[in-house]
Amino acid sequence: MDKRNLKVIFAGLFAAAFLVLSISGSLTTAGAQEIKLPPIKKTTLDNGLKVIVIEHHELPVVAFRLVFKSGAASDPSGKAGLADLTAGLLRKGTRTRTATQIAEEIDFVGGGLGAGSSRDATYATCKVLEKHFDVGLDLLSDIILNPAFADEEIERLRKQTLAAIKQQKDNPGAVADEKYRKFLFGDHPYGQPSEGTETSVAALTRDDIVSFHRNHYAPNNAILAVVGDVKPKVAIKKVEAKFSGWKGTQIALPGYVQPPDIKGHQILLVDKPDLTQTYIRVGHLGIKRDNPDYFAVKVMNYILGGGGFSSRMMDEIRSKRGLTYGIGCKFDYNKLEGAYTVSTFTQNDSTAAAIRAIIEQIANFRSGGVTDTELKDTKSFYTGYFPLQLETPSQIASQILNVELHDLGEDYLKDYRKNINAVTREDIQRAAQKYLDPNNLKLVVVSKAEDVKASLEPLGSIEVTSFLE
Repeated sequence: MDKRNLKVIFAGLFAAAFLVLSISGSLTTAGAQEIKLPPIKKTTLDNGLKVIVIEHHELPVVAFRLVFKSGAASDPSGKAGLADLTAGLLRKGTRTRTATQIAEEIDFVGGGLGAGSSRDATYATCKVLEKHFDVGLDLLSDIILNPAFADEEIERLRKQTLAAIKQQKDNPGAVADEKYRKFLFGDHPYGQPSEGTETSVAALTRDDIVSFHRNHYAPNNAILAVVGDVKPKVAIKKVEAKFSGWKGTQIALPGYVQPPDIKGHQILLVDKPDLTQTYIRVGHLGIKRDNPDYFAVKVMNYILGGGGFSSRMMDEIRSKRGLTYGIGCKFDYNKLEGAYTVSTFTQNDSTAAAIRAIIEQIANFRSGGVTDTELKDTKSFYTGYFPLQLETPSQIASQILNVELHDLGEDYLKDYRKNINAVTREDIQRAAQKYLDPNNLKLVVVSKAEDVKASLEPLGSIEVTSFLE
């Protein structure tokens, strides 16, 4: 069985198990409405760098997390993978340290140092014992302010990236994801793979990387969280000493092409003649992360298909009809409208039946609403699960910066469970009718075209393409 399919199943098992724990009251925090956050101190340096220090004295550990408000969506046209490649090179040497020296220094103090990018952001992280605060901050500031971008490191990472991209092409589930993203978003930045394509990554130059770093790695485009066994005044003083000489710049916001409209059911059939199993992606545009209906949509999605074995889709399409071993749906919560996607797999001869069942479940959900039990169980899951995302310094830093990145408000974390519990059946019904559209969908079907095309024709317009294109 495909590894991605196993992940769907295990995710469902985890969600179901955790739901049982939360309902039974095994989580001691489940009854509380308000999250109790540790003391937080915020300041902004003269160069525009926003610094957030959170005291968390349970362990002698400090976590640094520096986030830039630019990610893969800021890749220039034709240069997909640039943000990802730039972030990947940060640990590969600075003007004063080689990649080996960086690795040895962070390993010597038993810490961790990393960097990466997402659709909307780039991040660098460091975690050390409190007594090694200065070492961690020095390494973090060095890889951000002084990356060498050595030619040999660029070529080494380029080869690794290209090898990973080629390997993904052998995975039908990964190909379904990539084709669906492009089919849904077109030339919009979210339509490009964050890691890039073979063509785009091969063409990236050192000048491209240096330019991206210069234009986006700026203090006025960044937020630094320092969380752990620290005193705010001391931490801020040390941060200022390291970063005060960092100069701000004018951040150029990229222009966006709107995703193409969806009219009816538009099917992209990706032909892979050796497949006996079909990989299916169905959906349309979703919502932005700062949408005021976020909590209603989150609860709605869990009940419909995001809750593993406790979801409607898993119960109906897997358990009752036996059309798949795993199915789920999700909303991507980004700065711009992300995707709403239903993902599943089935045997070739049941492809059309599985798709009809998905569309039917979305339509029924819009018209039928949810039960009191479904709503209660979903609230129990989220109110029990959320506090576990705020246990370690690294988790707290990540959550705080997510709030800052999306401008979610000072009380977002504190009121999270209260907002979940405030969602009503009427809210879910309204959200379903507003954000789910079973009549206008894009569908990507990766399968043996000869086996499935005739059965798909009654469902909508079909475009056929090759698996390797």
